[in-house]
Amino acid sequence: MKAPTRVSAVLVTHEGGRWLPGVLEGLTTATRSPDRILAVDTGSTDDSVELVRAALGGEPQALPATAGYPEAVRAALAAAPVSGDAAEEWVWLLHDDSRPHPDCLSELLETLPHLADDVVAVGPTLREWPSLKRLLEVGVTISGSGRRETGLEAGEYDQGQHDEPRRTLAVNTAGMLIRRDVLEEFGLDDELPLFGNDLDLGWRLARAGHGVMVVPDAVMFHAEASHRGRRTGELAARPRRSERAGAMYTLLANSSPAMLPVRWLRLLLGGLMRALGWSVVRAWSDARDELAAVADVHLHPGRLSRARRARRDQVTATSREVRPLLAPFWMPLRHLSDFFIDLGRAVGAVTGDFLRSKAGPGGHASLGHRMAASPSWWSFVAVTVLAMVAAHSLLTGDPLHGGALLAAPDSVGHWWSTWSQTWHWTGLGSNQPGPAYLLPMAALGTLLLGQPSAVVWLLFIATAPLAFLGADRFLRRLLRGRWAPAWGGLAYAALPIVSGAVSQGRLGTVAASVLLPWAAAPALQLLDPVAEVRTRATWRVALGAALVVLFVPTSFVLVVALVLVALAARLGLRGWQVIALLVAPLLVLSPWLVAALLHPGALLTEAGVAGAVPVHPDAWQLLAGRSGGPGNAPTWWGLAVPIAALVAFWRADTRGRVARAWVVAALGAVVLAALAHSTVSLPGLSQAIRPWAGFWVVLVQAALVVAVALAADGLVEVVSTRSFGVGHVLAALAGVAVLGSLVLGGAWWVGRGIDQPLTRGSVAVAPAYMGELADSRSSGATMVLTGGPGDGGGGPVDFRVHRASSLRLGDDGVLALTEPDPKFTGVVGDLMSGRSTTAAARLASAGIAYVYAAPPVSDQVAAALDASNDIASASAPDPNARAWRVVPAQSLDSVPVHRNWLHPLLLLVQVVALLGLVVLVAPSRRSLDRRTR
Repeated sequence: MKAPTRVSAVLVTHEGGRWLPGVLEGLTTATRSPDRILAVDTGSTDDSVELVRAALGGEPQALPATAGYPEAVRAALAAAPVSGDAAEEWVWLLHDDSRPHPDCLSELLETLPHLADDVVAVGPTLREWPSLKRLLEVGVTISGSGRRETGLEAGEYDQGQHDEPRRTLAVNTAGMLIRRDVLEEFGLDDELPLFGNDLDLGWRLARAGHGVMVVPDAVMFHAEASHRGRRTGELAARPRRSERAGAMYTLLANSSPAMLPVRWLRLLLGGLMRALGWSVVRAWSDARDELAAVADVHLHPGRLSRARRARRDQVTATSREVRPLLAPFWMPLRHLSDFFIDLGRAVGAVTGDFLRSKAGPGGHASLGHRMAASPSWWSFVAVTVLAMVAAHSLLTGDPLHGGALLAAPDSVGHWWSTWSQTWHWTGLGSNQPGPAYLLPMAALGTLLLGQPSAVVWLLFIATAPLAFLGADRFLRRLLRGRWAPAWGGLAYAALPIVSGAVSQGRLGTVAASVLLPWAAAPALQLLDPVAEVRTRATWRVALGAALVVLFVPTSFVLVVALVLVALAARLGLRGWQVIALLVAPLLVLSPWLVAALLHPGALLTEAGVAGAVPVHPDAWQLLAGRSGGPGNAPTWWGLAVPIAALVAFWRADTRGRVARAWVVAALGAVVLAALAHSTVSLPGLSQAIRPWAGFWVVLVQAALVVAVALAADGLVEVVSTRSFGVGHVLAALAGVAVLGSLVLGGAWWVGRGIDQPLTRGSVAVAPAYMGELADSRSSGATMVLTGGPGDGGGGPVDFRVHRASSLRLGDDGVLALTEPDPKFTGVVGDLMSGRSTTAAARLASAGIAYVYAAPPVSDQVAAALDASNDIASASAPDPNARAWRVVPAQSLDSVPVHRNWLHPLLLLVQVVALLGLVVLVAPSRRSLDRRTR
């Protein structure tokens, strides 16, 4: 290639007074200066024009502030006609924030004679300004996702590792040296006024058979003012939006016809996913920019069509020839892995900060020493070991169920469908919504490799360790010592066990007990003077409260009480905080809440089978933290905590905080009393029941545990400074009582275990062959009869239709709100009376293939079914049971399906509310960036 006879430098300035002195100095001190410098200013309001005038001795060409870089370059060339052959003149493009090394231009020019004739543009290595050492670009290309790819590691220093000239798709316009005739023929695209015009030009040159080279020995220092948001002006106001829109436009304008639909759809979906990702880390501005860029490109197909037509006549090279210059297809996967590496570093940094904060003075104690010296660590180990020993008979085997707990389904898909569907083939069919708690249960089950049984296992087998972790964290925020939080955590972890909640399969109380401390801990920061801390705490409390309310709807009373007390005491709770705390739990409860309002009794129930284990605790049991029924520890052991909580008032310096704990306990006692005198009638229940109040039993005891822990924190130091008196005796007795109660409770827990009625075993309610048919098709249901008059049974005949081998966790919530079908109730009556000749046909029309009478079988029921038309005896493995087969063909065509079309909208409300809360409590992009630096 022949060396150029003339070099014209085009310097475009816009509000660049901050960097121009260095740029102009680099031009005037260069070992090879341009033959002429064409300066263009686009509406600068700073001293850019004066600086150019003083350095170059002439007035720069003036353009409006809305003029983009392509327009400025074109105007500069138009004002400086070619003298001679345009192919022998080269144009050196410069930015007002790009300072050339003194040897930059000379290195570029010296390389040109050694390059192939098809090379029409070269560019230097770009280093960061003002660091001068870090590499920014050594040539550039673009990936299929629209990312600008440099092939460099973040923060990579220039150590000569990229010292060979090489072909590249493009070089930056900050330092690009290009043949003038080529630049005038192809030009920079006005649709890319600020970002991406270099990539677009390089791609068009490659498709026209031209080459672009990077010359690493030539160095340009670039401040990247527009990219980093340091430049003012209309075009630079939203740099990320402009960059993303420019990248998408470049990809779609230059892609081959075969790749255009694929890239159009990829950029659309990828942009939406990217915006969602930014939202997750609360980078709202980046999310808006991404969406705006997607809309800017995809909603203007005419602009793309014009761009592709303009490029069509310039194409001479095939897509296969250009493809090596583009980023490889796997490059986005590499960036994804880099993201997870950075995320891991952030998590490691957070963990390290936490461990250093627990290390004591100096922060250099090893992790082993810190753990060995931590009462909380050893308490957690102890409670975990006890949990495994106590539950040894339930660790493995058939599905965990019993009491108020139905077995988990075989697949997490059952939970997702029960939660989302507008019609359930459960029982006789229902359009009632699935329980609201199924959403987090299904999500957790999905994370646990699609194993819903693992979720139930964690909640019931690992209840105590999980509850301990939350309680210990809460108490560590509240207390200063190490021993009081450990005792409080152990005492709280025992509450779901000794109250009978675990043994009775009370899913709502168990889950809420695990979640409650995590919701309460951030409540301590609701009134923090630092706005960021207060905001984060509010959303964390809202999320925690929402999750607790999902499992125990009556716990919303606790949220309301918290807000009312804060307002009444004028504690400074902001209006938006009040709205967030009160509204978030209600939104997360939809659509179940809407259905429950039609049957208000449902609001008093919790997750689990309502009325499955009738309990009638007396006042002493409730005071001792016992809910009544099977699985309760001896009552008198539990009286130690209330007594110690009364003694806690003896310590004057903590009396105020102890009193506040008692206020929470009093609130729980009021709700307990109200529930104890309430009855609940639900459409799916055959009789009224008393609502289970186990959560409030746990709450009352938890408040009393906090009261004792507050008084016990630093008690040794306080006692040692006072003269001996009655208070010392009371404190000693209370301490012995609560520690003894804890030891006795642990011994009882290990000795009794957590089974009965909770168990592992077969959950089938009918012979296996009936269950297999029901599992395979909804028209193969089994009607199970219980009760009936006569020697074999007693009372009226009760029935339940099973469209699977058994009901699964979540089905109970649907059935509880489902109104009984009076027509079908009549069918059962007709079967028993023998008056109807069409009863069997009506059973078949409801998809019922078998009738099964569970033992003990009423003689009258057996005789009536034996005498019924179109019902034949079938085998029953249990000699005390009876089974019949419905002879007509099974069909569900005649079963009316009444879908609730409001259901999808309410599901969307629940999902958006829950995801919104998760996003608001998640680490922000700023905090992640801070951790990875």
